[in-house]
Amino acid sequence: MKKRLSKEKLKLYQSLQKMKPDVLSEIMQHLDDNSINDLCECVYNVIHTDLSLSPKVKQRLRNHLKKKCSKKNLRLITTKNVPVSKRRKALSQEGTGIGIILGTVIPYLAKLIYDRVTAK
Repeated sequence: MKKRLSKEKLKLYQSLQKMKPDVLSEIMQHLDDNSINDLCECVYNVIHTDLSLSPKVKQRLRNHLKKKCSKKNLRLITTKNVPVSKRRKALSQEGTGIGIILGTVIPYLAKLIYDRVTAK
């Protein structure tokens, strides 16, 4: 993420990960545009980049995404040229899929924040 990661953002992602899908979709409607962009970037990074995930975790994530997520919504979420309003709507429709994606990316975000805090 281009902007500086903060402990508050990490806490937001951790709480979003733990929410039930129906509550998560309701919360997505009230997040600001920067938070939506950050979440979309997290989804993009998990799907399109190699985060040093083990083959077992990659396969489990792939299977979950195939079962629970719409390819159309995932494309909308991961495309930067799509307006934030459409990405917000797609995020709110993918309640269960977003939880597992955040569960995958949170340890990496925590490590980034920890490394920045300890480097100072």
